[in-house]
Amino acid sequence: MQDDEPLEGWVLTVLGKGQKEREVPVPQGVVDELRLYLFERGIGTPTTFGSGEAFLLGKVGQGVGPNGSRAIDVLQGIAATTLYDQIKAFFTSCARELLKDGDQKGAARLAKASTHWLRHTHASHAIAGGMPIEVAQQNLGHASLATTTVYVKTEEKRRMKAVKKFWEARAGR
Repeated sequence: MQDDEPLEGWVLTVLGKGQKEREVPVPQGVVDELRLYLFERGIGTPTTFGSGEAFLLGKVGQGVGPNGSRAIDVLQGIAATTLYDQIKAFFTSCARELLKDGDQKGAARLAKASTHWLRHTHASHAIAGGMPIEVAQQNLGHASLATTTVYVKTEEKRRMKAVKKFWEARAGR
């Protein structure tokens, strides 16, 4: 099949597990949002960037900015552990809020969440939304399609639970 439609978007290079590089396609709509985000960080304009690479997440500097916030070096990236720690802290904070509302089960589940949890969630939703499994496999960097089929099984289980709940409600159970 030949597709004459021009390809729009970026290919994002990420360093994954085992220091393995992989390329992930980023559609144009997401690119546009990232351009605005980088512009807000002082990198380029909403339609262009300065010369050289731009890290999507900037390193926080030691100094203090004009409004009392810590200064940010927009041209330096952060370590993978920094992102993990920040996301983990966010999930922990959310779990504390759930505890305040009395949701112990939800709080315990959210307290276990991590960056890998987000990866799993994305893959499950992408496949459920119609992304071909081989595309998800390549984006996730799985060597084997069998590894990626775990996400299909997760979706099947979710669907079965939803249908069961629907039929039990109809039967008045």
